[in-house]
Amino acid sequence: MKTTNKIIVIIAAILGGIATSSAQMRTSYFMEGSYFRTDMNAALAPTRGYIKIPIAGGLGVDFGNNYFSVNNLFYKRDGGIYTFMSNKVSADEFLGRLENKGKLSMNLNTSILGFGAHTKKLFWSVGVNLRSNTEITLSKDMFAALKNLSNGVYNLGDTHISIREYIEAAIGVAIPIKEFMTFGFRVKGLVGMADLSMKMNKMYLDINENIVKAEMLGGIQANLPVLRSDYPAGAIGENLAIEDLMYENPLEGLAAFKNWGLGLDLGFEFRLLDDHLKISVGANDLGFIKWGGHNTVNAEGKANFSYEGFDLATSEAKLGSGFEANMVASKGSYTTRLSGSLNGGIEYNFLNNWIALGVLSHTEFCQNFTRTELTASVNFRIGRWLSTSVSHTFLNGNQPGVLGWALNLHPPGFNLFLGADFIDTRFAVYTMEDLTLPVPQMMTSANVYIGVGFNLGKAKYMPSMQGKSKRANRLAKQNKEA
Repeated sequence: MKTTNKIIVIIAAILGGIATSSAQMRTSYFMEGSYFRTDMNAALAPTRGYIKIPIAGGLGVDFGNNYFSVNNLFYKRDGGIYTFMSNKVSADEFLGRLENKGKLSMNLNTSILGFGAHTKKLFWSVGVNLRSNTEITLSKDMFAALKNLSNGVYNLGDTHISIREYIEAAIGVAIPIKEFMTFGFRVKGLVGMADLSMKMNKMYLDINENIVKAEMLGGIQANLPVLRSDYPAGAIGENLAIEDLMYENPLEGLAAFKNWGLGLDLGFEFRLLDDHLKISVGANDLGFIKWGGHNTVNAEGKANFSYEGFDLATSEAKLGSGFEANMVASKGSYTTRLSGSLNGGIEYNFLNNWIALGVLSHTEFCQNFTRTELTASVNFRIGRWLSTSVSHTFLNGNQPGVLGWALNLHPPGFNLFLGADFIDTRFAVYTMEDLTLPVPQMMTSANVYIGVGFNLGKAKYMPSMQGKSKRANRLAKQNKEA
């Protein structure tokens, strides 16, 4: 097998395998014992307070994309399996399976410290988390050029890469406003650790029989510990070398770090029909980070290239206008918004709250695109210590047969949560010489959440969470008094 095909297979396996590696877990939203649901809606308090074990208390990676799946990369032909680059797969068939714009994101949320407690009427939460967001957009023409390798004009612009890492310290509270409504909010102080953004405003490739031309126009914005705060402005490659921008010892850059920000989460929950019907909405990561002028590079650049083939007499390449590139670096502070999200849920409970059907709308507002998913789930509350959920997420390229599952064990004193939103039930087995790989066939997204902690006292002011409706609890209290 060709090396290119091996690489494609391994990438596909990695993209599927990232599921074993969390930001917001859709399947946990309607699980009353889980403290992960509070991360999606500040008004949704868990049934008990908690203390998170550092790192293991909340860990995971959330990966999403609308382009890459085994179903898009591999094709069955003549009893064999071929990659999209094979001449047995037409360009129309391959490109017909791709969206006009590729959208990829990976979010990391690692809990460093976490604490939550119910008081007489409120639920308080405090946490310190490490957050990382990576977002990429790709032009469909990039894959058209790769597949066709023929004459044509390919627009490779609108390509954007954004990587951001920061630490957040948060304090939140959920407040019952009325018997049927709870309001919650969480305030966050942010410390920016690293930011890198690259955007190609214009990039095209023109291939014809006589000449190959390319033109690029874009920029890079970065704030990293390795970047010097005292480099002179100038053109990279002329009077300014790459090494001029960096500290020899990255620890020197930490002393100049002045990156700070603020964030806010808001949430509401409405309980109707004697708590059988619940409607909730939560907005998360409303805020910004201001990146200081130290440790910053702002660079704008352009490049032009043309190639007319080889001169057989001299055996030298014939360059039309030659190669011209220019990138000027400068310092200066800048501000970026957080990648926010909006969650809206509708839940119906029956059999004394032991079973709930839920539908969740989850929208991510990334730096350069917006993505919406719809998750339907069946939630089982087995006794007061155990709950589990099965879900399926629609939209954004998610295929039937890709399910979510979560298990939450929350007896007094201990909390264990395990779950994944995207579990492919269909695998393709691909054999490469001496290597056989089972690869998820339909997955385009992946995540896994792990949470281990210690439970504290439960919420006595929330009778709907104890397996009975409010009306049933009131009647039981009246009968006892009588």
